Amino acid sequence: MNDSDMNVIIGTLMSIWVFALIFIILQLIGTWKMYKKAGIPGWHSIIPILNVYDWYKMAGFGMAGRLLATIGMSVVMVITIGAAASGNENAIAGSAMVMVLVGIIVAILQIMSYFKVASRFGKGTGVGILFLLFTPIMCMIAGLSSSWKYRREH
Repeated sequence: MNDSDMNVIIGTLMSIWVFALIFIILQLIGTWKMYKKAGIPGWHSIIPILNVYDWYKMAGFGMAGRLLATIGMSVVMVITIGAAASGNENAIAGSAMVMVLVGIIVAILQIMSYFKVASRFGKGTGVGILFLLFTPIMCMIAGLSSSWKYRREH
């Protein structure tokens, strides 16, 4: 591989990185605005774990659902880090089983949350599917569009 090939690779990776950074910033702005529309301080959208709790609050989950989803996400992160750090094959296998089970529960709750958030913004099942498939784009649309109004009770 010569220098010109390496320059092309680096240029391509830098372009992708810049595009991803712009996309992430736009998603953060959209999510911040969504939270504000729901009566939640916008800065909560950038704090790990708190943003998960408030997403489920915005979706209309009760305290049990919010805690289950938030703690479930946290448990998966902690178990992953702990198992990887231990290097013990049995610990890694056991933690993988827990991660799969907790991950399935959290995934189901997350899918439900997309449809509930769409409903809270007065939209139907189709928009819920779009939230499921294109979350960053839908957060930008919901947060930045003046036609999307949040309703506490739907």
